[in-house]
Amino acid sequence: MSKGKNTEHMMKTEQSSTVPRVGVSACLLGREVRFDGGHKHDRYVTGKLGEVFNLVPVCPEVEAGMGVPRPVIQLRRINGETRLMRSDGSIDYTEAMMKVASRRALTLGSEISGFIFKSKSPTCGMERVPMANAEGVKQDRSGVGLFVQQFTRLAPLVPIEEEGRLNDPMLRENFLERVYSFQRWKEVDPEDIRGFIAFHERHKLILMARGSACYSQLGRIVAGVTRKDLAQRREQYIATFMQVMKGLATRKRHYNVLQHVMGYFKQKIDSEDKRELLDLMQSYREMQVPLATPIAILKHHLRKHPDSYLRNQHYFDPYPGTLALRASI
Repeated sequence: MSKGKNTEHMMKTEQSSTVPRVGVSACLLGREVRFDGGHKHDRYVTGKLGEVFNLVPVCPEVEAGMGVPRPVIQLRRINGETRLMRSDGSIDYTEAMMKVASRRALTLGSEISGFIFKSKSPTCGMERVPMANAEGVKQDRSGVGLFVQQFTRLAPLVPIEEEGRLNDPMLRENFLERVYSFQRWKEVDPEDIRGFIAFHERHKLILMARGSACYSQLGRIVAGVTRKDLAQRREQYIATFMQVMKGLATRKRHYNVLQHVMGYFKQKIDSEDKRELLDLMQSYREMQVPLATPIAILKHHLRKHPDSYLRNQHYFDPYPGTLALRASI
């Protein structure tokens, strides 16, 4: 049995409205689809993320008919355009790849809640992909994979990330927050005004962690929504929401959110508990403890002193707790 097949059992296959489907460059799942017949199996993707996502393998190069194994391909800048060429210049795959990306965006874009791409790939790299001149001589690393370019143009709401960038704790959490927020959005009935408003309200603290003005900015889109303009408002809202969510929730902004949350407990907890919370929040701000520590204490007080507004905030559990991402940020 091939190494690629050995890893397939690690992928979740069941379909669920609460488990996001996430596209993944097939080589990261252990599929032997690379130009040399090998793979780039990423154990974090198939392991940890495979436990919380339904992983959907995609190999644009195979789908474009390049075969396995195959000659090396590269991005070239020719007359101001980006072309996808065989490295010896004998075949131009640009149109074929654009068709694959367009088809995938049409058939997969509405079904998935995220996409994990293989870094540095001339088809799947999000950034810093080698770019050659018209003669095939490498010039710089300013390229973006051709599949990524077309797919994101046609499916701009889908959160994307590269496997290498997922090693960064902040980028990793940001991606998971975006995926699960987008999944929740897709589960809101498009004709449900109350559901639309509730989605916004329940993401208040997550939005505040992107900047104090973000919640208000999106609130203006929600305010006064009617059945007549619901579709237009929803379209405007989710485009703005997903753009805002790309911003990183910094330590300073998390600290501001923690302070905001503590305000709900001022009249409910004693002075000793207040001091403990303040000390933990300050320790977090000074990078002495991870975000998980003050969050855990706040959730403890929330259990003892229930508050319907806070209980409905996705900020406390934005994605499955088994990932334990906030223990490292």
